[in-house]
Amino acid sequence: MRNSSTLLIAAALALGLALPAHALRGPNDVRDMVRTGEIMPFEVIQRRVLQDNEGEYVGAQFDQGTRVYRFRFLRDGNLINVDVDARTGQPVRRRQSY
Repeated sequence: MRNSSTLLIAAALALGLALPAHALRGPNDVRDMVRTGEIMPFEVIQRRVLQDNEGEYVGAQFDQGTRVYRFRFLRDGNLINVDVDARTGQPVRRRQSY
């Protein structure tokens, strides 16, 4: 059992080392992306999304690989996901979970 656990850990580490560089970025890299103009500031995008969507704002996540913010809202007991391109500030997808 111990050997299989060791193999799983080794495989996970190997996969982690194979991840693209953008997957290993941290919060400072996001600030750098804003500073260099690669993506728009979060506050600007958030303001637009909050104005355009109804419901209780739950929060947001940023996917550095795709450069997409996912905003979450609760409306009538349903979770609404609004994906926004961080480069342009334009919505790219809206999905409702039941």
